[in-house]
Amino acid sequence: MATLASAKAKYARKAAAGAAKYNAAKGSMPGNYSRGVAEFLGRPPGPLTTQAYQAGIAAAQYRAGDPEKWERNYVESMSR
Repeated sequence: MATLASAKAKYARKAAAGAAKYNAAKGSMPGNYSRGVAEFLGRPPGPLTTQAYQAGIAAAQYRAGDPEKWERNYVESMSR
C-alpha cells in the first residue's frame, strides 16, 4: 500500500519532470497562441502583441510544485 511519504515523493518526481516538457513546448507556444487568437477574433494578433507574447514565453521559467505544500494541502483536504 502506498504511504503519504511515497505519494509526496511521486508528486516531487512528476513535478520536476514537468520542466523538461514545458521547455520542450516553449517553441510551439507562440504559433499555437497566434492560431488561437486568429480563430477567436477572425484575424491574427498584431505585431506588438506577438512580440510581447514571445518575450514573455522566452523569459518564463518553469517552477515545479512544492511537495511540502502539496502534503499540507492534501492532509487538510482529507481532514474535512
